[in-house]
Amino acid sequence: MSKKLGKFILFSAVAGAAAYGAYHYFQTKDNAPSSGKTEDTDDDFDDFSEDLDDDTTETKARSYVSLNLDKAEAIASEAFQKAKEVIVDSVQQIRENVKSATESQIVSESNFTDLTALNKEKAAEEAPVEEAAAAEEASVEENAAVEEPVPAAASNETVEEFFDDEDEA
Repeated sequence: MSKKLGKFILFSAVAGAAAYGAYHYFQTKDNAPSSGKTEDTDDDFDDFSEDLDDDTTETKARSYVSLNLDKAEAIASEAFQKAKEVIVDSVQQIRENVKSATESQIVSESNFTDLTALNKEKAAEEAPVEEAAAAEEASVEENAAVEEPVPAAASNETVEEFFDDEDEA
């Protein structure tokens, strides 16, 4: 049913557009001005040569500024010298910064402490202490196991589950 309704609406839209197009064509056909060849078709053309003919009689006096090349050369060389000084100073500062950074790296490398070696030494010192403590605990547990049997209820402890697979809803 919806296919038939969709086709009907589409056909109605196409038919309406065709009818409007035909109506608009016939309305503008009667009102359109005829393009007669007798009329001048270049109405928008502007002849600029007429404007130039009037202005040629009036000339304006212009004064020109002479260029002083010696002064311009002096200003350019002065600017070049200032730029050269700034660049030389910047390069010198960069060299000093790089030199101080490399010196600080050398000093920091001499003060470097190898933590892996310290950790190995610490682990070696603690290993005998841990082995002795483990041996003591094992002997205490053996003595406790022999003296008191563990009740069956204590061995079946409940485990708390954090993730439930079942939904209670």
